[in-house]
Amino acid sequence: MILTFDLKKINTSGLSYKDDGQIPSSKIKDNKIINSNIIFTKPYKLLVRASKMINGKRIQTKKTIPFDPNTTLLDAIKKASKVYENLMDEISVEAYTKQEFTTDMPYSKVYELYLEYKVAQYEARDDKKEFPRKKFEQFHNKWLKSIMNKPIGMIDEEDIHKVVSTMKKAGMAERTSRGVYQSVNPIFKYFNMKAAKFGINIPSPALQRDLPPLNNERGLELSLEEIKELFNELKNYPLTPVREIFMFLMHGRRFGEVVTLEWSDINFEESIYTVRALNNKARVDMIYHLSHRLKETLESIGIKQSGYIFTKINNKNEPYSKGAIRSHWKDKPIVIHQIRNCIATYLKNGMGIGDDVAGAILGHKQNKTITSRYGKINYYSFGKVIDDMLDEIFGEKTVTPVDSEKLSQLKLLFPDKTEKQLIEVLNILK
Repeated sequence: MILTFDLKKINTSGLSYKDDGQIPSSKIKDNKIINSNIIFTKPYKLLVRASKMINGKRIQTKKTIPFDPNTTLLDAIKKASKVYENLMDEISVEAYTKQEFTTDMPYSKVYELYLEYKVAQYEARDDKKEFPRKKFEQFHNKWLKSIMNKPIGMIDEEDIHKVVSTMKKAGMAERTSRGVYQSVNPIFKYFNMKAAKFGINIPSPALQRDLPPLNNERGLELSLEEIKELFNELKNYPLTPVREIFMFLMHGRRFGEVVTLEWSDINFEESIYTVRALNNKARVDMIYHLSHRLKETLESIGIKQSGYIFTKINNKNEPYSKGAIRSHWKDKPIVIHQIRNCIATYLKNGMGIGDDVAGAILGHKQNKTITSRYGKINYYSFGKVIDDMLDEIFGEKTVTPVDSEKLSQLKLLFPDKTEKQLIEVLNILK
């Protein structure tokens, strides 16, 4: 029986253990060794298997390495890993010494070799992340067919500009069309690396350094009345959980932030929720006010103890996907991300809210300036601004439950204050 490894922070790519009965069952899970602290009483063996796809054909080689019982498993893994790296290099050398890189090579050929190179490069990384091959291939298959069969030495800037122009005519955003440069340039960089030994270097026609700064403005703006019309349509969307996702979006969250929310991120008692650093653009934990609308939204889909709040229909362990939401966004005057632009526009032009507050509501980094200016009550204060905005847009008034006992105590302490003022104090102190 062959056992593989599942050891934290230890790269065991291509390694396995030939089971000889020396590994205690307590240190094995699902045929994987999960603990390296093992005492050996006799020699043992690690198997090294190097495998790589070259030109559509898988090439592999194996080696068995014996170790005496005095060698710890960690030391054995380190030695075996070096053997694995050498075997992978040998495969590459054997394959590529047979491959002469010339300017007549079809772009598609260099592209395939590049993919195999990147996959192998990622496999050797400690973080275990995979090269996004599928995404890379999808982009090439959709937009770059015109250059695939062209000799790489014959591709010039005009070819790249034609692809970009095609994408823009198809309605793609500037950021998306620049994916042409981000996809093609690495292929040329790889070619020059491999062709250097043959004395060849060709300029990349897809360098981004001469491009103007990216303009993030979408160029699509709605009037305040059009924003009201759109938001009311989203609020009354007939399907769950799409309607509930829309409600979070109308509170300023990005789509990715919404669908990666988990129930553990929600604090009903404190009326706040957290968008973790891993899931937001600022890369720090962001805390927001959990409004009564959002509470009602969560209650409507059924509160749970753990897991994603918005899940796929057929797989409750995965978050709702962007592809699924697109079918519910047909014929809208803007793209989903522009809901945030609508919020900023309405806050500034409809309510006179400043850029700093609007930025904080939209999840721009909650910096010290914002915190010092608005203090610890900013979660509620900013949430109240969104409540007021949505009240105006929906033509309704948010009614905040009031603790009558605390209100009575405040009336005794501050008899000169109105009930409305005291209720506002209670809301701030929540």
